[in-house]
This record gives sequence, C-alpha cells and structure tokens, in this order.
Amino acid sequence: MPLPLFSKLPGYTSRDKSTPGLERKILRWMPFAFLTIIFLCGLPSVMVRLMEWQGSDHAVEAFIGRVDMLAAGIFFALFNAAFVLTTGAILITLMKGPGYVADGYKLIDSESPEKLNEQPWVGDRE
Repeated sequence: MPLPLFSKLPGYTSRDKSTPGLERKILRWMPFAFLTIIFLCGLPSVMVRLMEWQGSDHAVEAFIGRVDMLAAGIFFALFNAAFVLTTGAILITLMKGPGYVADGYKLIDSESPEKLNEQPWVGDRE
C-alpha cells in the first residue's frame, strides 16, 4: 500500500527531533538584521541630501551620486550575505525535522532481490 504524499516515515516519533542550534538564533535575528541593513544603508543617502553644501551644483550632485552608489553597493552585498545566511538556516531547520517518505517503492538492487516479490528472479543471475 503506497503511503500518502508528505507522510512521515514509519517509526518516527516527536521525541526524535534534534535540539535547536545556531540556526534558530540566526532565524530569530534575521528580521532585525534586514531592517538594520536597510536603515544603515539608506541613512547616508538621506543625510547627504539634508546637509547644506557649498560649491557648484554639479560637484554637489556628483558627490551625492557617489554616496548613493556606495550605499547601494554596500546594501546589495550585505543583503545578499544575509539572504544566503537565512537560506542556509532554513535548510538546516528543514533537515533537522522529521523524515518524510520520498520513494514509496521497493528497490530491486538489494542483496537478494528475489525476496521482494513472489516471482522468481528474472535476470542475468543464475
């Protein structure tokens, strides 16, 4: 009888769960980390625009553009690093969970395949 899709492996009990580790701490801190990255990378661009600058308008706009590009580069680097870290923590959390049925069929390449069904083995063995 085939097992239903996404059913836990037979013999699994809830006591078999692994203890939470560093991945849970990482997942707990990630919303704060993402918000901090957004705030800290956006802050220089906002501050540069609010300051009073002396000099030509062209030089001021060029400086503001440089600050924006630097902030965007740092933002994308940190955001990607946080995203990769979060993805790894999610994968580890899923791997520590219960085992699920993936292949509900019997393999014929075992030590004695003729025992898997009532019919004699048909193949290249003698």
